Amino acid sequence: MRIHVTENGETKVNLHLPTGLLLNPVTASIAPVFMKAEDGTRYTGEQLRKAAQVLREYIKSHPEWVMVEVDTHTGGHVEIKL
Repeated sequence: MRIHVTENGETKVNLHLPTGLLLNPVTASIAPVFMKAEDGTRYTGEQLRKAAQVLREYIKSHPEWVMVEVDTHTGGHVEIKL
């Protein structure tokens, strides 16, 4: 996973995170303890493991997929690639 943030053409943040570390069963089992949706919904480890599995399969067939791309009104740009 790559997170790239620029503002006015200047790179502010450039993170490279191992996708395998973020989308593995152990992380999916631990994450529900720390996650809570704004409406109070809780996610189970099984739900997160399934979501991680689907994302891993999608990444294999679309390796440069841009998950999020945002342009701000102040000239900033945020891009998250898996």
